[in-house]
Amino acid sequence: MGHILNNTLQDVFIRYHRMAGREAAWIPGTDHAGIATQNVVEKALMKEGKTRHDLGREKFLERVWAWKEQYGGTIIRQLRTLGCSCDWEREKFTMDETLSAACGKSLFGCTRRG
Repeated sequence: MGHILNNTLQDVFIRYHRMAGREAAWIPGTDHAGIATQNVVEKALMKEGKTRHDLGREKFLERVWAWKEQYGGTIIRQLRTLGCSCDWEREKFTMDETLSAACGKSLFGCTRRG
């Protein structure tokens, strides 16, 4: 419910400003600096009796990207279902190379593998 309320309000504001003649773009993005994804992956590791330190940096990042590939689109699908007026062609994820390069390093200290 929190995402629905929050994103509905954002949609109302962006549409209002467009209707008022202002230039406004809502760029959809996910992951809030990697904190949410890191937290979810670390909780999964705890259930296995492991920590991110047990895996090491590269293996941990592999787990983060695997989680993102499996679950990362949920919020975006919800926004699309709601009919939110985002600029869908400009969607971003915190650990995307362009954002990591712009910030110097991501929360995990590297860019997307690949």
